[in-house]
This record gives sequence, C-alpha cells and structure tokens, in this order.
Amino acid sequence: MGSQEKTDDIQKDDSKIKQQRLIGVAIAVILIVVIALWLTRGGEPEVEPAPVLEPVEQIAEPEPMPEPEPEPMPEPMPEPEPEPLPEPEPAPEPEPEPEPLPPLNEASDVVLQELAEQEVNIQPVQAENMLRKLVVFVDNIARGEIVREAAVINGPQSRFIVQRIDGQIYVDERSYSRYNDIVSWFYEMDTDVLVDQFERFQPVFEEAFGEIKEPGLTFEERVLDAIAILLDTPEPRGLLALSDEEVMYTYADPELENLPAAQKQMLRIGPDNRALVKSKLREIRQRLSQ
Repeated sequence: MGSQEKTDDIQKDDSKIKQQRLIGVAIAVILIVVIALWLTRGGEPEVEPAPVLEPVEQIAEPEPMPEPEPEPMPEPMPEPEPEPLPEPEPAPEPEPEPEPLPPLNEASDVVLQELAEQEVNIQPVQAENMLRKLVVFVDNIARGEIVREAAVINGPQSRFIVQRIDGQIYVDERSYSRYNDIVSWFYEMDTDVLVDQFERFQPVFEEAFGEIKEPGLTFEERVLDAIAILLDTPEPRGLLALSDEEVMYTYADPELENLPAAQKQMLRIGPDNRALVKSKLREIRQRLSQ
C-alpha cells in the first residue's frame, strides 16, 4: 500500500506541472497576438469613423398668423379744469359831480368859454344874451320863419348881385360867395362838441324855451323840427329867375316864391353852400338821435 500512494503522489505532481505549462503557453500566445496587432496599426488604436448622416429635408412649418394687435386703449378724457372763480368786479369809481349849471342870465358867457376851451371858433358869435336869442331863432326856423333880430351871427356885408339875360333878371352866382365864410365856419365846427355842450346845458336851454314855448314841446324837439325844415329845401337847377315888380326882388317861379322864408334863405346861399349846410345838419340830427 505504501508504494501505491507514492505512485499516486507522483501522478498528481505530473498533472500540476502539465497544467502550469499549459497556462504559460496560453499567456505567451496572448502576448504574441497583442504585439502583432500593435505593430500592424502603427502603434495607435484605430478610430472607428463616425457614421455619415444623410441630410434630412426639413419641411418648413407655416409661419403662424400674426396675432391682431390689440386696439389701443382710448386715452382717458382729461378732467375738466375747474372754472376759475369770477374775480369780483371792482367797485365803479364814482362819477365826478357835474359842475353846477349857471343861471340863464349868465349861461351865455359860460357856454362860449367852454366851447373856446375845446378849440371851437366862437369869433363870429354875438355873446350878449346869446342863449335866449338862439332859442328864439331856432323856434322861428321851425315855423319856417327868419327873425334876423334874433340871429347870433352877423349876415354878409356885401350886396346882393343880379344879372339880366335877354330881358330876364337872374340871381348872379357871384352872390353866393357872400356866404362862403360863414358856411365854412359852421361846417367845420366839431359836431360832437356842439351836441355835448347842448346836452350839458339843455336844462338852461329848456328854461329859456319855457319863456316862449307852446305847451307840450321841448327845445330838443324844436331843434329837430328846425333841421327838418332846412333839409326839406328844394334843389332847383340852373339860374334862378327873379321878378322886380315888388320893392324887393322875388322869385319868378311861384313854387320857389311860396316857400317858407327859412327855405328861401337856403336858396340865397347857393347850391354848394347849401350842400355843406345840409350835410352838417344831418350829422347834428343823427348825433342828437343817438
């Protein structure tokens, strides 16, 4: 039995040696394969090429419809500014007290003085008792009459001139120039000043008119009546024929001769002067009616 065991031990040792040899051969083979692969690839590991991707046609997606812009919000209405409180009106300054009017007997000089202070030419006017005379003169013109004693200005100094043509007597037109100066004086007077002074002294005029007036009339109404009479004077054309059958010349045309004395006086001053006087009278009438 002892030899048998030795034989078994020897066999086991031989088997181990064989196994060890096989393992060593296998390792050697693996090393040889690895070295061979390294030498054939230049010592660098082969990089696997990246796969080529074929381009894929992309279908463009339709652009989205633009969203509608939102409507702008209406601007808020501005708040109304508060109305300013009305400023209190300043208290009106008291009007100065008008100067007391002079009594009738002294008023003529005061009226003329105030007219002169307002650059009105008063040289042709007769100052003595002027207001009473003027009231009487105006009242008579309103009746169509002329009272020369009540005139407050002097008449022309030159003589009345006539001319004879084919046996007929006519007014010489040179006679009209006798009135040029007095008509120019009247026409150039400031209408506003005249009316203002008349209105200021109207109570004095009314007092003077009260001495001669008919009941129910005012002096202003009488002034307007006198202006109407003078403005109604007709405008004959051509030379005015005269008759010498009376002591004084008369108009040969009965219509002219039958005119009121105030209108016949308007004929004597001539057409040019008459136009100026009528123009001034219309201004005065319009100003009095305001």
